[in-house]
Amino acid sequence: MLVFIHINKTAGRTVRYILRSSYGLRHCEVEPWHAAWGGPPFSTPDLRRLRKVYPKLKSIAGHRVTGYVDLEERGTEFRYFTFLREPVALCASRFQYQIDYRKKNVEFDEWIAQESFQNAQTKQIGGTESVDDALRAIDAKGIFVGLTEQFDESLLLLKGLRAGDLDIAYKPVNVAQRNTLAAEVLASPRMRRAIVAANSSDLALYEHVTQELYPAQRLEYGPSLPEEVARYQANRLRDFNRRKLTASRAKQYLIYKPALTLYRKTSGRGTAGKAPA
Repeated sequence: MLVFIHINKTAGRTVRYILRSSYGLRHCEVEPWHAAWGGPPFSTPDLRRLRKVYPKLKSIAGHRVTGYVDLEERGTEFRYFTFLREPVALCASRFQYQIDYRKKNVEFDEWIAQESFQNAQTKQIGGTESVDDALRAIDAKGIFVGLTEQFDESLLLLKGLRAGDLDIAYKPVNVAQRNTLAAEVLASPRMRRAIVAANSSDLALYEHVTQELYPAQRLEYGPSLPEEVARYQANRLRDFNRRKLTASRAKQYLIYKPALTLYRKTSGRGTAGKAPA
């Protein structure tokens, strides 16, 4: 089973479309059953309940899927993967999202001081701000790590090293309509310094991945990678399997989401917390 750890603003929505387009009714974008955002992340008990709705599950994805919570199921091989993005650019993008789409009236200095917007990549993989914890999770689970900046190449590596049946035809999804605010943040030395100071762990993790882990994945794939990337970019279809996308979305919203709502009502639980961005 493919397990996508979706870190915000790393082209993750496009990846989720690729999974839905590949696996249709066998893909689910998951939440913990107890609540969408509050409480612990998606875990083995959540997976057991999910199996009642998705007995032939092939892939899962979600913001509450992490690298530090183990998923266990007899007979299932979990193949974890995620995408990282250069941390300064990621933070600038997240700030613009807060202003443009969440309609937050917040100043940059106030925003970057919030703990939830600091070292988000490291924390979602390892559970803490420790780079060592994130690297241990990557090593223990064999997590494939792609790079947003090398998106097409990362997809080919993912398909070749972890998911041979993945259909990587795609077109970008959820692309920002403007990036002027993010560009202003990146152009400001003061704001860049604030981002760097608040994301030292993410910067260290990104450096390790780009300097060691990602090159090792390239080496594992083999010397044909540059040629295959060029051929893929020249010839790949730029759309998804619409039939599978529709089937996946229909099951998500007509069966899975109502099941979550019913469970939370009958168990006295709610949807505590707010979605990050």
